[in-house]
Amino acid sequence: MAELAYKTKIYYDDTDAGGVVYYANYLKLYERAKQEFFLKKGCDLFRLHYEGVYLIVKEVKANYIKSLRLGEEALVFVEVKRIKKASIELYFQVKVNDELRAEAEILSVAVDTDSRIVKLPDCVSKLLT
Repeated sequence: MAELAYKTKIYYDDTDAGGVVYYANYLKLYERAKQEFFLKKGCDLFRLHYEGVYLIVKEVKANYIKSLRLGEEALVFVEVKRIKKASIELYFQVKVNDELRAEAEILSVAVDTDSRIVKLPDCVSKLLT
């Protein structure tokens, strides 16, 4: 079940000239929601970064249902779909007033400072439990 991870207002710099969120900026919303979700679950991605473990995006499947607009308040929900030895797949939903506006599945892989695939840190691999 998806869990609220991030709440934000849509600001001018999120949008194009028509006041609609530019499609690539949804990825920023998902990334912020991922970081907040992990922090709530006791897994500090900032600490992992300084320890030399990075979660890099390998694949994104995005579905844009209805545009987000300037000034709207968006809620981003996160759900862990799958965890493997070195990867995690998350499902995101963006809603405004309970209306689904966008969704995405993002697969991330753990790598070290030399971009070699490594085992997920324990705090990540335990997110399903």
